[in-house]
Amino acid sequence: MKKLFFSLAIVILGTLGLNWPSFLNFFQCKPDLLLIFTVGLVFYTDFKTAFLFGILAGLVKDVFLPWHFAINTVCFGTWSYCVYRLSGQITIEEDYVRWGIILVAALLNNFIIGLQSVTTGNIMPPGIFLRNLIIVSVYTTLLSPLVFKLTKKIAALS
Repeated sequence: MKKLFFSLAIVILGTLGLNWPSFLNFFQCKPDLLLIFTVGLVFYTDFKTAFLFGILAGLVKDVFLPWHFAINTVCFGTWSYCVYRLSGQITIEEDYVRWGIILVAALLNNFIIGLQSVTTGNIMPPGIFLRNLIIVSVYTTLLSPLVFKLTKKIAALS
């Protein structure tokens, strides 16, 4: 039953990410809700579930967004694994630690996507690259508590 709700949450967050209300845009930037959900799954479920649904979230993002195929699928799976390994080394019970992990994951994810975009021939001014790197990552971090609450409620279902 939980797996059905996780799948439904991925569909809803993916749809919300695509149709983000324009009055909530901050410098034409949208948060990465699926990345937050992927990292939140590592915090509240077992690794196997988090890894599989992280790959599914990346696949959903790859299918519906105009990036080259599989960049988000690979990145989300990698972030799930890295956060799982990191959670074994440090305590992740504090909110500020989780926000820091989300910020680092969002920065790395946006850097990889921006670098991939530049290497495929899309000319991007450095200011736009930095805007996409920093503002989107901070915006993603600021919205993470809301998605974490959703993830925690779904994970608590029996």
